[in-house]
Amino acid sequence: MADMELLKAIEGMMDQKLAPINQRLDCIDQRLDCIDQRLDCIDQRLDRVDQRLDNVESELAEVKDRLSGVEEGLSEVRTGVNTLLEWADEVGGTIAFPIPKMNL
Repeated sequence: MADMELLKAIEGMMDQKLAPINQRLDCIDQRLDCIDQRLDCIDQRLDRVDQRLDNVESELAEVKDRLSGVEEGLSEVRTGVNTLLEWADEVGGTIAFPIPKMNL
């Protein structure tokens, strides 16, 4: 029985010695929980930024596609205008109404 009492006394002393350490560990746990919550908020914000960036990238790709279509159309229009100007120069002297020269 004396051994049990001795063990109980040692246990009580260890509990007293470890109590400040346990309190500090509890404080550290609380701080880590706060950090985890803040990191979760940051992750959510980054996810929203990623979604917005994906939207911007897809819209930019669409704008590039549309711009290439405009460039192709511009090339066709330019060729047509040049052809019309050449034709106007050729026929301007053969008909009674001279077509004025365009300065482009």
